[in-house]
Amino acid sequence: MLYSGHFSFDENGKDGDERHGYFTCIASAATPELALLKFRQRIQAIRNDIKEPLFKDIVAVYVEDIVEIADIPDEAVMTRFQSSEGPFPKSRSCSLPTTHFEDIKAFQWLPASEEDAAEPHPPEHYKEAVPFIRFT
Repeated sequence: MLYSGHFSFDENGKDGDERHGYFTCIASAATPELALLKFRQRIQAIRNDIKEPLFKDIVAVYVEDIVEIADIPDEAVMTRFQSSEGPFPKSRSCSLPTTHFEDIKAFQWLPASEEDAAEPHPPEHYKEAVPFIRFT
C-alpha cells in the first residue's frame, strides 16, 4: 500500500517567536502502523542525521492524518483540505525539500506568460502566486 502522511509542527522562529507549519510524506508499507514507523524514522533522520535546515528549529511534530492508497485512481482525488481564518500569513514553502530520488519529481504550475521564459527565475525573482482557477 501507499500511504500519505500529513503532519503539523511547532517551531521556534529566529527571534524566539512561535511558528507552526505542515508537511506531507509518502511511504510504501504493508500496514498503517508500518507506514507510521517509516514516517517517524524519516522525520527523526531529517532532524538528527541529515540536519536539514528546514527542520532545525522544529520542536514538536503531530500526525494530522494518514491516507491509505490501495490503488491509483484514474481521476484526481483530493486528499487534504484546510481552511484558516484571516489573510494568508507569511510563510515558506517548498516541494520535496529532503528527497533526492530520481523517480519522484515536483512540478510548478506557471501561467502561460511565465511558461515562455527561457530560464527559470532565480529565487530572488519569485513573484506572488497567480491563481490556477479563479471563482467569481
